[in-house]
Parts: sequence; structure tokens; C-alpha cells
Amino acid sequence: MGAVSQPTYCGEVSGHDDAAGDRPAARPLSRRGLLGLGVGLAAAGTGLAGCAADDATGPDLPGLRRAQPTCVRRSSLPRYDRLADLPLVYEVNRRRSEFSVDGGFAGQLEAWLTDLRELTGWPLRQLWTYGTWTDGGTACSSWHDAGRAFDLARLRLEDGTDVSCRYDLWRDASGRGLTWARRTYWAVAASAHQHFAYVLTYLYDAQHHNHIHLDNGRSGAGRSTFSSRSPAQVQAVQGVLTHLWDRPVEVTGRWDAPTREATRTVLSGLEVGDDLTDQATWAGFLTASTRRGADRD
Repeated sequence: MGAVSQPTYCGEVSGHDDAAGDRPAARPLSRRGLLGLGVGLAAAGTGLAGCAADDATGPDLPGLRRAQPTCVRRSSLPRYDRLADLPLVYEVNRRRSEFSVDGGFAGQLEAWLTDLRELTGWPLRQLWTYGTWTDGGTACSSWHDAGRAFDLARLRLEDGTDVSCRYDLWRDASGRGLTWARRTYWAVAASAHQHFAYVLTYLYDAQHHNHIHLDNGRSGAGRSTFSSRSPAQVQAVQGVLTHLWDRPVEVTGRWDAPTREATRTVLSGLEVGDDLTDQATWAGFLTASTRRGADRD
């Protein structure tokens, strides 16, 4: 699948708009955008992809038994129009909206955003998303169906600058613009990986070229730990090494010799330990990477 401008999400948002003074201008909705608002879902049988497939069986630790999501009704979930005091904006229609999210997961998202703000010093203003809860029916194939997944499109700063997770929009940029986009993207990804074990970036597949997916399906209520058997986590290490630490390695998703060697080199300079499977070392590596990605120098 090639890069797409909008995902075909089957989730629901309320359509609630706050004061127009802080609301982006609306734009016409495409058919895909209408699907994102829960409109026209009778078309689901026409071959349009839904939002539930990106974490259906878990993106990592092949061969191991994983916890499976449990579908919940939208009415059973609290609704949020902001997280960590950041208004939520629906990427599809560019409007401030409410989203249904599991309360515990919302608290984890807020802890992550608080850490991100402190580590980067970014003056965050808005959080743009493709959605949270989706109606899984009886399939329950995604953590979105449990209200325990979040698809991040961008973070808007006070000056209007975007820290963008829209790789589909900036991948063909050049010069300082591309450098800024890459470094800030991987700063966000590194910070997210510290809080959630399931974080899917554009390296995972083309479905994630326009957002970063976060869920707590593996890590639950705790912080993440690193597994060299996790392709998603290994891809993140490879992306961070390449774009933040100037240690380019091939992105294979495998804990291969070049990746191990580059990791050892970076860890030796950080003095946070030498084994990423140690949680303190993993956290130290990700904290340092987040700070480095946010540094404009």
C-alpha cells in the first residue's frame, strides 16, 4: 500500500467544536473523512479498510501468546476534549473534538505528554489525532476497539509550528526542513516508546506513514521494557540511531550485529548502562534520544 492522505478510520468523534478563535479552519470532508466521523459505515463491505488492523495480533514478539483486546461500548468510556491540558483536534476535519478513551489509558497518555513537554521544552498547544475508540463489533481485532489506542498525527506548538508525524507529507522534503521533521519525529517516537511497548512508526508499514500508533496492549499500566525480539522496538532503535545519533544502520527490524554495535557505541557515551533489556538503561537511552531530537543545535 502506498502512502495515503487520510486513513479510512471507522471510529467516531462527537463533532463538538470549541471556540472558533483556537480552531483551525474547516475543509471539505472526503468520503474517507466521513468514514472517520462514523458516517456512511454501510460502505464497510465495499473493500474500504478500517482502523482496526494495525494492532490486530500485536506488532512484535512473534510466536508468543499475547493479551487480546476486549471490545467495549463507546458509552462505557469517558470522553475527552483535551489531554494534559492540550485540546484534541481531529486530523480529518481539522476541528477540535471529543474522543472516547479508556480512563487508565488516558492517564498514561497524559503522563507521556507531560514527560515530552519537560524533556523537549516545546510549548505545546494542540494534539492532533486520527482517533481513539472504534467499533470492533464482535471481532475485537484492535486495541482501538478497547479504547486503549491513540493515533498521533501532529503536535502543534504555540507559534503554529507542527511537530509532524505525517511522514507522507514531509518525506520528500529537503534541507533543514527535512532535518527538523526527522529529528522531531524520532524525538516523539522515542518518548512514546518509554511509556508504551506498542508504538508503530512509518518504518513498520505504509499504513503508518501518516501517524504514530500508540497502545498499552503489551505494557499495560506500566512503562515499557525492551525486547530484541520485537521488530517494532528494534525498528525504533534503528531509526533513533540513524536520525538522532548519527549512527546509520540498515532498518531490518532485527537485532543484528550492526545494530548491536551502534547501540553499544551510543550507550557507552551516555553512561546509562550497556543492556537495553534493563529497564533503567532503556529509559535512559530513550530520554537522552528525546532531548537530542528536540535540540535545534
